[in-house]
Amino acid sequence: MGGSGAGKSKGKGKTVAKGSGKTSFTSVKSSISGSKPAPWVKQTTAPAAKPWNSPAASKGSRKGAVVSKGASSSKGNSKGKGKGKDKGKKKGPASFDSDFWTRKLEEENRTELEGSYTGTISKYIFKQGWGFIAPDDYDSLPAQAREALSKAHEDAEAAGKNVSDANWIYFRKPDVDQELYPLKDGMAVNFTVYMDEKGCGACGITAQ
Repeated sequence: MGGSGAGKSKGKGKTVAKGSGKTSFTSVKSSISGSKPAPWVKQTTAPAAKPWNSPAASKGSRKGAVVSKGASSSKGNSKGKGKGKDKGKKKGPASFDSDFWTRKLEEENRTELEGSYTGTISKYIFKQGWGFIAPDDYDSLPAQAREALSKAHEDAEAAGKNVSDANWIYFRKPDVDQELYPLKDGMAVNFTVYMDEKGCGACGITAQ
């Protein structure tokens, strides 16, 4: 019985010693190398992170969205700005009842001359609101008016401007009866003449 007990004790001692030695050696080896675990240790590999799931990609996506939104906003602002510019532009001269014409009239110090005359519309520039009348009988105009027209013609030639007919008389949009619009070249009219600081002009223009 004593021998049997000793054998059991010896075997148990071997088993414990052997097992303990292997475990200790493996732990030490693993802790030292830190690279390759023992073959009986179950290895688990973490799945590779997908680029679109990574924090960096997510952050980049959000940043990209913000930039894209900003670009869209910029485009919208540019478009709106262009529209604003086009919308602010006015085509053609001021309306008949505009204060613009009233101020012009006050600045010119007009003096109307006696007489009524006939003529034709020779030229009218719609966008600028002015034109010229060719009188049917130039010599019937007051001497003061003819002198002013002749001087204006000479001054224009001296300045190198594109000179019109020396007999043409200047007029503006509000000097014409509204019922005559739209004006056409060759339209027969009645008119009176005036003098101001710039020369001679036609006003009170009506249909013949």
